[in-house]
Amino acid sequence: MMEHLSVKELESYLDDDLLKLLKKEDIRHIFLINTKIISNFEKFFSTFLPYSVKYFVVISSDLPVKIIKESLIRAKDTLEVSCYITSKLPQKSMIIIGLQSVSEREELKELSAFRT
Repeated sequence: MMEHLSVKELESYLDDDLLKLLKKEDIRHIFLINTKIISNFEKFFSTFLPYSVKYFVVISSDLPVKIIKESLIRAKDTLEVSCYITSKLPQKSMIIIGLQSVSEREELKELSAFRT
């Protein structure tokens, strides 16, 4: 139902333009999710998905983009969710990538440098 993927494995599932967008991001976790047995997306996201600052979601064309995006926003109380559709994913599948914003990473570096 939910499989952890490496960055290298994304090439099998994402189009080149989506991979280019991700190169600019700090990836925290990647999950390939089979949605066939999920009846409530919001409950699933709040229970099984780790928190991230931003989410990059790629779904198969047979899934409801709006419902998935709104459910993720409500479940994780996050401000930034980007959703994309790709034909490379199997039916009823999605990839959720948790990201840390580059600006937040810079702030953390500055804080740790200030403390030392």
